[in-house]
Formats: sequence, structure tokens, C-alpha cells
Amino acid sequence: MILYTTMPMEIIMEGFDKVNINYKEINVKENLRLIIEPIDNFSAKVIRIISSDPMDYLNPEYQPGNIILFKIS
Repeated sequence: MILYTTMPMEIIMEGFDKVNINYKEINVKENLRLIIEPIDNFSAKVIRIISSDPMDYLNPEYQPGNIILFKIS
């Protein structure tokens, strides 16, 4: 990426290194893992699917950006 600006790079990149991304990896079934971003104690946003079964990628429940609900057992 090329950024054309007259502003100093220190101002442009200020706070860039302080981004706190809180991703978790969960196993949904034997060959399906999801990378999620927790929203609260009972819901999370799907970030990425990791699976060896192509049908898992077609399941609308696991599409990235979807909110999933779960309960802690």
C-alpha cells in the first residue's frame, strides 16, 4: 500500500500497535473449527472457518460475519 500524504508518519500510525484483537478458536465438530471474536458471554462473531469438508463452507450458519449463540456447559 502506498500512502501519499504530507502528514508525518508518526501521526498517521499513532495507536496502530495498540489494537487489541481477541480471537478464539473453537471446535464445533470433529473436522470443523471456527475462529471467532467473542461479543459477550453467550455470542460471538464468526471470523474464519477451518474445515476439510467443503459442505461446511456452504453452511450459512458458519459464514464469516454471522453471529453464533452458544451456552457454556
